[in-house]
Amino acid sequence: MTFLFLTGFFPEPNPDSSLQFEKDIPPHLEPLVLSVMGWASQKDVPAGDHDLTTAQASEIFSILGELFRPDLIYGIGLCRS
Repeated sequence: MTFLFLTGFFPEPNPDSSLQFEKDIPPHLEPLVLSVMGWASQKDVPAGDHDLTTAQASEIFSILGELFRPDLIYGIGLCRS
C-alpha cells in the first residue's frame, strides 16, 4: 500500500533535528492534498521528500483539520507500507 506522508521539523540552525510532526494522509483526503501540490495522482508524485511552502502547508493542514505550526518546516512524500 502506498500513501502520502507529511513530516515536520525545526528549521536549521536549530540543533534539534528530531521529527516534530508526522501524519499519514487519509485516503479520502488524498485527492485534495494532491491537488494542493499540483499532482493529479500518486503517479505524479516525484520520488523523495518535497518541501512545502508555507501556503501549501497551511492549506494541507486546513484540509486535515490539524493545527498548523509555523515554527516548523514541512515535507511530503510517498510512503510504502
